[in-house]
Amino acid sequence: MLKLDTREFSNSAYNGLLEVKRIVKANSHSKASSIVQRLPSYISTWGLYRLAGDGLKYQKGETKYKGQVYQEFLKKLQDLSHVAFAYDDPNTLFGLEVHAYAGLNRLAIELAREWSFWAVPILGEAKEE
Repeated sequence: MLKLDTREFSNSAYNGLLEVKRIVKANSHSKASSIVQRLPSYISTWGLYRLAGDGLKYQKGETKYKGQVYQEFLKKLQDLSHVAFAYDDPNTLFGLEVHAYAGLNRLAIELAREWSFWAVPILGEAKEE
């Protein structure tokens, strides 16, 4: 069973968003904030398989910031969970046992909620695409 220090959990979310702010173009910060604030419902609905796939899909074009947000989120989830999956390869998530995937998905929802909490102070008010 994974035991998390709530301070470490919050710090991981905070630092993850600082990294998003660093890698996403300044004119996309408010769009990235919108994406971050929708992450909890996105993961609850579609799960990590879809998030990982979309993270790769959106790495190109006008919505590159979406891919950057998703990829950074998955990196932080991997660091926090210590579960062996590749954030840039959705197939590794398919290889997890159902119990491990369900636990990871639940942790992802909680991390997404924490990211959503920090989104406005770090990335600014959300702006719809």
